[in-house]
Amino acid sequence: MKKFGFGLMRLPLKDDDDLASIDYNKVNEMVDEYIKRGYNFFDTGYPYHNGLSEVAFRECVLKRYPREDVIISDKMPLFSLEKEEDLERFFNEQLERCGVDYFDYYMLHNFSTWTKKVTFNLKAFEFIIKKKKEGKIKHIGISLHDKPKLLKLALDKYPEIEFVLLQINYLDWQSNTIESRKCYNLVCDYNKDVFIMEPVKGGNLLNIPTSVKTLFKDYKEDSTPAEWALRFCGSLDNAKVIFSGVSNMEQLKENLDIFDNFKPLSNQEYYMLGQAATLINQDVVVDCTGCNYCVGECDHNIPIPKYLRTYNDYFRLPEDKNFSATGYYRTLSLNPEYGNASDCDACGDCVKQCPQNIKIPKIMEKIVEVFEENEEN
Repeated sequence: MKKFGFGLMRLPLKDDDDLASIDYNKVNEMVDEYIKRGYNFFDTGYPYHNGLSEVAFRECVLKRYPREDVIISDKMPLFSLEKEEDLERFFNEQLERCGVDYFDYYMLHNFSTWTKKVTFNLKAFEFIIKKKKEGKIKHIGISLHDKPKLLKLALDKYPEIEFVLLQINYLDWQSNTIESRKCYNLVCDYNKDVFIMEPVKGGNLLNIPTSVKTLFKDYKEDSTPAEWALRFCGSLDNAKVIFSGVSNMEQLKENLDIFDNFKPLSNQEYYMLGQAATLINQDVVVDCTGCNYCVGECDHNIPIPKYLRTYNDYFRLPEDKNFSATGYYRTLSLNPEYGNASDCDACGDCVKQCPQNIKIPKIMEKIVEVFEENEEN
């Protein structure tokens, strides 16, 4: 199995403001290119693209290629469970959406401090273990953005776990919030397979500060930010597959070229990426990856990732250009379909869904100060 996996989380859209408006023709072209180059591992999830990512796999992959020629991984949406019967309901719905009668890899989605209680109370681990025995799942695992302590709890309590999907990239490797390195080493200690998500951190490692671009170019003139990010993940010995959520053909081909001609990092390059991480962290205001998990939890329909990105742009742009971020926020907030940042009632439901542990209501308060109160003045 080749290391590069096609993540179906950020597919091309016909309308950038509508996650359900997947451009199936473009996805078909991307799938064809991916498979033509000798790759076959696809990853999806129940909430991706408002539930249509799994359908996109069925329409763009399974209806066009033999089932035995492709690998599919999917996830049980722990954050949507309310009663034990939901496990069977969601699982069967996912099989139908994907058009399969079994999953190659299946995991509990975002096992975390917030979802731990419902996971144990509703016996979600026992459920996927049972489904494996029934032949509906070939390999079971978990996805995790949380701390090593929680990961160890799961691995100790359920030795049946075969793999763990971790958020790993050179920015989060030494992070005290994500703790990628510690989680990776722990999974290796338990002799489980490591799957990697967010290798470019939702695009944050593509849109890098000028200082980092200069660092990369000085080291290797024709290098790209994606190359450094993917080579970092691919150089980890126990990484079985790296899922990248490509959004267009250009991104896909660049990713494929990197893995087709893969070169592990040298010790000097590891050190250089450590320097890059330090520079990027100095420039980051809010560590959002744009996963959109929070959006479905907001009763006021606040486009949280869009506002967070605009807030980041406001501080990252030169002072004489940050008016463009202000104008973009005004355009978004005037859309009748969206709530304003000031509509946030600090319920905290969005925080429970955030893999990056962002205190979203607090940031909404700051966004109000920057964009709404300044406008009034």
